[in-house]
Amino acid sequence: MQRPNRVPSQALWQIPVRTTRPDEPRVLIADDDIESTRAICLALEDAEFIVRAVHTGLDAVTLARKWRPGVVLLDLMMPLGDGWEAAEAIRALDVTMLLIAHTSRTNPEDWTRAQRTGFNGYFVKPTELDGMIAVMRDYFSKRQGDAETDRPSA
Repeated sequence: MQRPNRVPSQALWQIPVRTTRPDEPRVLIADDDIESTRAICLALEDAEFIVRAVHTGLDAVTLARKWRPGVVLLDLMMPLGDGWEAAEAIRALDVTMLLIAHTSRTNPEDWTRAQRTGFNGYFVKPTELDGMIAVMRDYFSKRQGDAETDRPSA
């Protein structure tokens, strides 16, 4: 089997299902590119997500632990803990968070490593934000629908 020399611009391996209904659609962005992060924050806020941003892997883990977002976008190359290290720590906190690698890295080894680390998807920058927003909406709607399905009928 021949390995690809480049990864697809976006890949989604699995959308996890939470066992509880979310109070709000929280998204944590961890990226050391401050200008890019601001632009993504604005786009996600316009799409009616509650967004917080940090710029290091350590801050991503700390805020994920305290704030409990449903979705975490992680750049793979950040100071104070790269995206892979942050993903492992965040995944240990909650297996139902949607973890998305958001990176400019197109090396197939990085893509494979992201899968092994526990990411649910991989988006290569520059990202078509409409596609990413659609994935997040699907994740949050499945969580709400699953929680409502579990209620006994009257």
